Amino acid sequence: MRRKGKCARVTINPIVMHPDVEKLLQLEEVEREIARLRGEVAALPRRVAEIEAKLAGINADIERARKSLKDIEANRRKREGDIQSLQQKISKYRDQMLAVKTNQEYKALGGEINFAEQEIRLIEDKILEGMLETEVRERELKSAEAAQKKQQVEVEKEKLQARARTEEDQKRLAELTPRRDALRQAVSPEHVRHYDRVTKLRGSAMAEALDQMCLACHVQLRPQVYLDIMAGETVLTCDSCDRIVYFNPAHAAPAEAAPPSPKETAETAAAEPDQD
Repeated sequence: MRRKGKCARVTINPIVMHPDVEKLLQLEEVEREIARLRGEVAALPRRVAEIEAKLAGINADIERARKSLKDIEANRRKREGDIQSLQQKISKYRDQMLAVKTNQEYKALGGEINFAEQEIRLIEDKILEGMLETEVRERELKSAEAAQKKQQVEVEKEKLQARARTEEDQKRLAELTPRRDALRQAVSPEHVRHYDRVTKLRGSAMAEALDQMCLACHVQLRPQVYLDIMAGETVLTCDSCDRIVYFNPAHAAPAEAAPPSPKETAETAAAEPDQD
């Protein structure tokens, strides 16, 4: 049998990067995290305010339901009073009917009694409608009060979480802010100014170069510029988007295997016995 030859050698280049570029990459990462933390700190009170506004809406619903019940009850008492007044009129008309001397007067009093009795029936119907509405409003009030208790718990829970998260974010900001300042001071002022200008314009000042292309704007880089970027001896920018470009060989395709030298070929052949 033939024995396998020696494994082909693969060359892996270390990351070569200009010191300012390396620090600017770190700076961008730190500043993004600072921006995220600040946004989160600002958003947490708004979130709590939204929940409190929802609770305020539930409280308003409760107050409306309670007022509606009071109004229904007040209307019921008024209608019951109206019925009592009408019943008194009917009683008065009946007494008058005993003293009338003509059929015309008797019929007139009878008509008044019938009218009063019809009014009583209409009022009783309205009282019944009010009783049905009371049941609906009481259910709504009960549901709103249950929602109020649940929402109150959520508000308190959200407040506690917001306070804890805010404290954590502010602690992290206190750690990152001097780190950011130190990185900015460690980079040449010229490069910091360029970084700030492009960041303000495009949101990001750094772009990876790969396969002779700027991965931020996807524009082809000139061959010599790409070689200089790979060398990492100077700070270079993309001609299209003006971002500072860098090369990370870890993201590049693996280098092709180097062909074996004549000496290696001869040694491999000598180590392999002839087949039977």
